[in-house]
Amino acid sequence: MYRGYAFGVDANAVGEVVFTTANVGYPESLTDPSYKGQILVFTSPLIGNYGVSPDQWESDSVQVSGVVVFDATSPSHYTSVMSLDEWLRREGVPGIFRVDTRALTVKLREVGVMMGAIANSVNEAFRLLANAPRYDEVDFTRLVSPKNIISYGNDDRPCIGIVDCGVKMSIVRNLLIRGFRVVRYPCHMWSKALSDCDGVLLSNGPGNPNLLTYLSDVVVDIIRDRKPTLGICLGHQIIALGAGAKLYKMKYGHRAINKPILDLARNRVYVTTHNHGYAVDPQSIRNTGFRVWAVQPDDNTVEGLIHERLPILTTQFHPEAKPGPHDTTWVFDEFAKMVMGHGH
Repeated sequence: MYRGYAFGVDANAVGEVVFTTANVGYPESLTDPSYKGQILVFTSPLIGNYGVSPDQWESDSVQVSGVVVFDATSPSHYTSVMSLDEWLRREGVPGIFRVDTRALTVKLREVGVMMGAIANSVNEAFRLLANAPRYDEVDFTRLVSPKNIISYGNDDRPCIGIVDCGVKMSIVRNLLIRGFRVVRYPCHMWSKALSDCDGVLLSNGPGNPNLLTYLSDVVVDIIRDRKPTLGICLGHQIIALGAGAKLYKMKYGHRAINKPILDLARNRVYVTTHNHGYAVDPQSIRNTGFRVWAVQPDDNTVEGLIHERLPILTTQFHPEAKPGPHDTTWVFDEFAKMVMGHGH
């Protein structure tokens, strides 16, 4: 149990407790749909010091269930339109501050991520936890996937269809600046993304990828149609799963903006943004038609797959890098080449 002071909305929260070591980018992290259903702990002690500006958001709203910080500071920045406290109040999200977040992070690293609650009393916290489903048991993609098809850009441009499991807007923007028309399809409408567009992107998103068996057929059809495809984070996992690989839950995952990855094809190291709690079992990739092109050197997590014959590329990391360094935005250039070289 960790005691602190409330900020944000006066409400309870329950979710899987995870941590990020990012020092900046809290607006992007809090609006990242991949955090749906989670209580996010920031190890950086000062969160809120540059306030909140809508141009930093990765979706239309705060996605986390709750926020844990050491100090929720007042903003001092010319672009700020509100404080972190005001933002969370408006969004209906509770927070707690003056918590020793680094001690809490050590606990999560030693024991692993776990369900937790933000509440006004110990009894209320235990009641919430007793009645809440486990994070791994909920398909959160249905909560963050759009209800309708959303289109961006000119109709005369080549089209990228996003199978939207909770896409970050920075991914959309990276495709738009490369001259594509972008169409976001609700994840259950994946077949239209394949039939209507020149290339397909399987997006990032929240939750347990092993629950998304209804998306397995998308990989079969992508391979059948030889459709140029990019999978990012959850999309990377879905492609691996659909190809016959296996996934496992990590002890505490990778959530940061300074994670190195080793590019085995180019013998280079990049610093990248991460947000995932599941990973691909490297032994299960054999005989799938894919090979590993990138790994995380700290623990050998599979960070990227490429098909041996087809235009299919995946990244476990986030090449759009919001927040984070821009070392790997070239991934979108590679994807653009795949699309433009396929029937154009």
